[in-house]
Amino acid sequence: MKRKQHHFLIFLLLLLFICSPVIVRSELSPPAQHQVMTWKGSISNQKTEFIKVVETQEEWSQLWRRAFDKPAPDMDFEKYVVACVFLGHSADWLYSIGFGQPFMRDNLLVIPFGLAEIILELSGQFKASGQYHMKVFEKKKDVTMILEETATSSRRR
Repeated sequence: MKRKQHHFLIFLLLLLFICSPVIVRSELSPPAQHQVMTWKGSISNQKTEFIKVVETQEEWSQLWRRAFDKPAPDMDFEKYVVACVFLGHSADWLYSIGFGQPFMRDNLLVIPFGLAEIILELSGQFKASGQYHMKVFEKKKDVTMILEETATSSRRR
């Protein structure tokens, strides 16, 4: 009986970590409601790591075809960009991927992201296969936007 309770507790903890976002340092005000559009999951066809700010419809469409074999959702790239973090199929650990608020540094708009380990180590048939998180951010005119992993991120190296 205790063994079943132990498994149930592990399941609840796993569910809690999957649903909780990663908290990263923020230096700008929170985004407006119309900007809060995200896509995230643990399965995609994106086999290699892809960590980039997507700024064009062409690249957006190619990413969706490659990762999901679907047409990309409509996006106004005159006003917005999409921060994309795909961990690929080689991740040996399950992570919660989260974004912080963008901040300016040396004429760059930095979008911080972090990874939080989820307790369960994956192997064999349970290996992670394409974890991802994408989030829309407002485009800043004449400013280069980059993604940067935070120092507090818990990625296994």
